[in-house]
Amino acid sequence: MNISIKGAYGDSNFGDDLLMIVFEDFIKANIKNNSLNFIGAENNYVSKFLNGSSYNNNQKDDLLVYGGGTQFFSFIEKSTLATKIKNNISKNPVKIFKKVLHKISSADNVEATGFEKAFLGFGLGPFNNNIQAIEFAKNQLKDSLFTGVRDQVSYDYCNDWNIKSFLGADVVFSSYFYKHIQNVPKAEDTNKIGIIVRDWDWKNSPADYQDQLIHFVNSNPHLDVTFIVFAKDKDPKWIKRIQNYKSIVWHPETMQINDFIETLNSFSTFITARYHGAIIAGLLGKKVICVEIEPKLRILTEQIPSFALWNDHFDISTLEDLLNSELENDHEKSILELRSKADDMLNQFVKKYNNTFNGE
Repeated sequence: MNISIKGAYGDSNFGDDLLMIVFEDFIKANIKNNSLNFIGAENNYVSKFLNGSSYNNNQKDDLLVYGGGTQFFSFIEKSTLATKIKNNISKNPVKIFKKVLHKISSADNVEATGFEKAFLGFGLGPFNNNIQAIEFAKNQLKDSLFTGVRDQVSYDYCNDWNIKSFLGADVVFSSYFYKHIQNVPKAEDTNKIGIIVRDWDWKNSPADYQDQLIHFVNSNPHLDVTFIVFAKDKDPKWIKRIQNYKSIVWHPETMQINDFIETLNSFSTFITARYHGAIIAGLLGKKVICVEIEPKLRILTEQIPSFALWNDHFDISTLEDLLNSELENDHEKSILELRSKADDMLNQFVKKYNNTFNGE
């Protein structure tokens, strides 16, 4: 059996690097295969995190797994002068459709011949009424061996499309990642605030969260704030903006995952625009404020009600009120429920795999 797992790996993104190691551990623990391969962006650092699996190996697969992340979506670009000019020039529906597909993760349409497909721990949407993007997602999912989604919104999409799916959770909640967290000692409570940032060029609010965050930090010099970048290659605007501020950047070429987790553990509170930044903070028992730059951050606060939400109005006084409130750092009940959902999803996938390929 040849299995490949496809995702946004190799993009120097700490969250996607976590997904990759979790999927490798899971497959090796549960499925016998001749070749486990990961597919992502070309980057030499990836091999240091894999334990025997190949990367971007041109192999003939029996099974292609889409592993985690937001696989299908359609955001709206911010309405700048440049985008207005560009959109006025390109009114051809075919050109617009190709552009939409380019913005969709996994938009490189896989030829569905010769192998099975599965989707594990992934998210859907938003689609902003983009019919082409919706049809593309439906066509990709409809013939899959197994579809396991990470949240209720994605599950509802599948139900609306008459696609059978299993409601699980993000695989970073699973027992296969817990081993990387369970031995991290509980840190002393400090006043250190980590702000996990993300470049964001999509329209979802009249306010720019990036400008608002910088203004907030400048207006509160008494706070011990450090900016944290999870994806240096994806967040060049933030890298430039925080040159004169305290900052930490994930450099996968020279850093180890567990060491970076230990660094994150030194903070007591996180304000995060990164989905997996919130998950890691929650697993470490930190106070968490999610920044609603996209719906999945809000959805996460619904899954873990002890997470606070800085909503997409990005009002500075609201953020100050949240920080001054009694934020919770005990998320154990919600996390145990999500771990159970993630584990159940992975177990159901193994059953489906064994039934299909091994006749069990």
